[in-house]
Amino acid sequence: MTLLSTPINRLGPPCWWAGALAILAAIPGVPAVSAAAPSPGAAEADRIVLLGAHWCAPCMTEYANLPALVRAAAPDRIVLAWIDRPVVAPATLQGQVDSMPVAAARDLAEKRLGVGFGLPAALAPVRLCLPWRGPLRPADIARWRDSCAAWRR
Repeated sequence: MTLLSTPINRLGPPCWWAGALAILAAIPGVPAVSAAAPSPGAAEADRIVLLGAHWCAPCMTEYANLPALVRAAAPDRIVLAWIDRPVVAPATLQGQVDSMPVAAARDLAEKRLGVGFGLPAALAPVRLCLPWRGPLRPADIARWRDSCAAWRR
């Protein structure tokens, strides 16, 4: 039995904040890419990692809103990290959205969010944010960024 197949009620209370501390580490399996060709000296675009699964209804809603999320997240890059099977960005977003391998997504979910993690969730590792719990909507991105800045103070 893996952590993903263990019933949540047998695991005890989830320790979601422990995953937030681990965001300082680099995420395995995510290629270093930027949303646009950077100018000399410009920093690489940050990444927003969307954790989800095909069986998760809120995750599918988030996926349906992907074009709006990409626009709202700019200049950050969206990375799809689904834990059940590979996910591909819609054809209209090819080149704007990255996908993380399933094994790396599972590892990320278990190690960074803790045992008994919930879906959907989002991470912004370069910004050092606490994880976003629940579906990420375009209007939430600015609020999440503001909370990241306040959390670092």
